[in-house]
Formats: sequence, structure tokens, C-alpha cells
Amino acid sequence: MNLSERIKLARKNAGLTQSGLAETVGIAQTAISQLESGKTLRSSYLIQIARACRVNSIWLASGEGEMLSPEDISTYLSSELDEILRGEHEDDAALNNALRERLEEVRNASRFVSANTLLTKEIPYLVELDDPTDPSRTVVEISVNLHLDLNDEVLLKQDVQPEHVVAVAISGNSMAPVLQDGSTVVAHMLETQVVDGRMYVLNHGGQIRVKSLYRLPGGGIRVRSYNTAEHPDESYSSREMDEAQIRIMGRVFWGASFY
Repeated sequence: MNLSERIKLARKNAGLTQSGLAETVGIAQTAISQLESGKTLRSSYLIQIARACRVNSIWLASGEGEMLSPEDISTYLSSELDEILRGEHEDDAALNNALRERLEEVRNASRFVSANTLLTKEIPYLVELDDPTDPSRTVVEISVNLHLDLNDEVLLKQDVQPEHVVAVAISGNSMAPVLQDGSTVVAHMLETQVVDGRMYVLNHGGQIRVKSLYRLPGGGIRVRSYNTAEHPDESYSSREMDEAQIRIMGRVFWGASFY
């Protein structure tokens, strides 16, 4: 089943018209029509569409898993039950038959999922290791042992692939109070072009640093900490970046802090 077929199935099961779904999501009806016809093959509104249709966003985007996630099932069945109870039935037997038939339809559609269906990806950590050629230095490597379990919806929302993503543990107070010592951030390694004010992971001569960056003329950068009282801005020209072995590893798009 392709994306267009999944969107159409989700919409119909939610009892929505194309215009109704579009209004709920906040996009044009033509956008839904193009998705369902296959003229458009992707959308940045898939999570919103999934929520409007009460379906699993991972299933909607990729076809993996089941149409309903565990948390959706109780909401779905509750609404179905309310609809049937509000209907007109000749007697209790007719009501029971209506309930039984609807539940059988749900089972036949294979919408029940186990309790452990919450999908995550193992995101490897960037770590500092001793340089085998110089014990006084460190090198930045992707760990083969340490990983972060990150919900698939975070990656889906950012439109990034797990093989291009790394996690970093914050050390020190330079990014406090936003990111305390021991916090974790996740970065997309394919985004290395600086957008002023965004946060990036740096490899600074074998040391991992997480900083806000600003462009300077000639290809240089300004490195900024949130805790400017203790960590003032640093500026590097393009030549100085090469000399200091500063490399932008990727843009930070997710973080978790502790207080």
C-alpha cells in the first residue's frame, strides 16, 4: 500500500471528506487531493494528517507497523462505542449485534497492535576517545556501544534518516540554563551550512562542543554559548578554523535537559 492509498484509507476510516481533513489540518483541499491521487509523493503535514485521522503517523508515512498505535486504540474504540450507543436499535439484542459487528470489522482490518509497538531508533553517540598516536590528545568518533533510543516521530517530523543522526552528551555549563551538564542533544550530520543563531555540534581539534553559530565574512564563524558570563563569544576566520581543526558535525534539532 503506497502513501496515497494509506492517506485515503485513513481519511475514510475517520469519516472525513477531503475538504474536512484539509480544514482540520489547515491546508488546502487540493493538497489532500494531490496526495491521494499520487501527484504529490510527500508532505510536511503527515503528522498533522495522522492526528486528524487518529492513525499511527509512522504507518501513514512509511507503511510500517499498524494503522492504529496503542494510544489511539482506546480513543478510537471509545468514539466508535459512543456512535453506536447514540444510534437507534430495536432492542438490546440489536444493540449487541451492532457492537459485535463493529468490533469484528476492527479485528478484520488488523488494527490491534501489541503494547510494545512504540517505535524507536538507536541513535549512536559521538564520543571523545584517546588519540592512539598521541595520548595527550583526543579524537571524536561514533560510538559502537552507546546509543540513544529516539522516537521515530521525532525523526519523521524533522524529515531526517537515522543513519545521518548522532547524539551528544553535554559536558559543562557553557550552554546553561537551556542545556545543563549531562543533557543530551541530537544532530543531523547532513546539515553543516551555518544558519545564524542555530545550534550545531562541533569537532574542535578532537573536542566535542555544542554551540550557537553565526556566519562571518570570508567563511568564518562566531561561536556563542548561552552562558556568556563565563564563556564569551569566540570568532574564527576560515583559516583559523583550519588551523584549530574546527569542523561542523551537524545541526542540533532535538534536546533533553535536566534540572
